[in-house]
Amino acid sequence: MNVIIFIIRVLKLLFMHGYHFFLALIVILVLASPAAGSLTKIAAGAPVYPGEQNLDISSGLQGCRNLDWWAPGADTDAPPQKNVSIIKTLDDSNIAFSYTISPGIYSNYEGNWYCEGQRPLRAVFNITRPRLTIRFWDLDHDTDVTGQVVPRNANITYRIDTNLDAALQLRYRPEETSLDSFYTVSLADPAGTSLQSVYTGTYGKTNTVALLFEKNPLVSVSPFYWNDGKSWDRMSKNIQGDDIYPPGTYTVTVTQDLNHMAQLYGGLDSNEKEGLLTSTASVTFVKEETAPGGTPTVPATIMTAAATTTAPAQTVLSTGTTTSTITQPTRTTVPVKTTYSPLAVWPVLVALGIALAKISRRN
Repeated sequence: MNVIIFIIRVLKLLFMHGYHFFLALIVILVLASPAAGSLTKIAAGAPVYPGEQNLDISSGLQGCRNLDWWAPGADTDAPPQKNVSIIKTLDDSNIAFSYTISPGIYSNYEGNWYCEGQRPLRAVFNITRPRLTIRFWDLDHDTDVTGQVVPRNANITYRIDTNLDAALQLRYRPEETSLDSFYTVSLADPAGTSLQSVYTGTYGKTNTVALLFEKNPLVSVSPFYWNDGKSWDRMSKNIQGDDIYPPGTYTVTVTQDLNHMAQLYGGLDSNEKEGLLTSTASVTFVKEETAPGGTPTVPATIMTAAATTTAPAQTVLSTGTTTSTITQPTRTTVPVKTTYSPLAVWPVLVALGIALAKISRRN
């Protein structure tokens, strides 16, 4: 209610100076929109990844100058197997607020790093090597179909598996917001053209819409599924009746650059970056044939992972004089991904509406 009263008062003043109204409205909406946070602030004991730069590890360090490491399962009563000095002199005191997880120091020492001399052991952070994989996924049969040939009407999406999801969780990165994604995903058609949107049906058909392709997903849980994959109709046609998505091989690529770690891996070749900074997958979609009588069919040479599942519907296949059957997937709901929702603008819009209504009545 206080917000509404405040907005009413502001609008009264603005109506007296009408040329300022729309400018003020824009300012209010901007202030109500979510702002990017920071993924550099690290909670004590949180996972961090070799290559991350300018981290604030002060919450875990708490004045500690040196860190000890033991291999998982090692006797922690014995001398540490690795020791790193974080702060060597007073001049290094600010390093706790701008620390780089150097791959040269930490890459071969995964696990907890503890404050030297502290008992019980107190973890400052947990070194975790980045892992990133993207695949084309059959939702109906919960099966990886990367590199396979499947009919265009199969229920296919992409799936991301990673251990970087922890970097987008508030318990580890307390200043994280829903605008802090560090992933970039692209989807290319057989001609190599990047798709900016996907259609849910043929041009002119009821309920057909174009969904913007999610280029920067917030992968805060693993596995992560592209939610709009289930709505992408690869048999869509344009106004001329031509295929919008011709048969052929489609490729999806994901890259990540958490806290600019790609800069420290610049010397790696493409094979070494695969699974670390980037991942690529492809699948070949084929067009269904039509048997006499209009029955949809697909080539008998097509092999899909769905063919080995039990209790599915069967579709007749035809190649010349030979017929056989192939399992057709049944549509199901895509697994739900977990994300942090952005700060909503609608409360401000509702308040503005109420304020305008009250002012109109008074006038």
